[in-house]
Amino acid sequence: MKSRQSNKMSRIFIILSALVLVSCSQSLDIQLEPEVTVYLSHHSAQGIPLTAKDKAYTVLNEWLREHSSDWYSTSGRYPGGVYISSGNYGIQITKTNVVIYSTTTSEPKARYIQQISKGELTEIKNFGK
Repeated sequence: MKSRQSNKMSRIFIILSALVLVSCSQSLDIQLEPEVTVYLSHHSAQGIPLTAKDKAYTVLNEWLREHSSDWYSTSGRYPGGVYISSGNYGIQITKTNVVIYSTTTSEPKARYIQQISKGELTEIKNFGK
């Protein structure tokens, strides 16, 4: 009987530990490459280059620097928005989230997410309009 109770307690401990690890936020230090490429959701095949001379680039670069903490792990898919390719990262800006993708494999994979407010990153959200 004690063995069953011990197994049950071990399982509960493992589940709780996993939940704590998943719910913890992480810090990311993402710096944009000198030139990035922007893809609009409705024109995903055509990329638009951006450099530090462009306002959208500087706004995103500053936002990433100021928001290096409070990133949460994710593996979902997020439709719409603007996608920016920069080195080994893809950065998607939707109405409510910034999603960081790893692009080291042939298929980009969502890794981290952070919520944004309605007024944040409007220069990027409205890019191409």
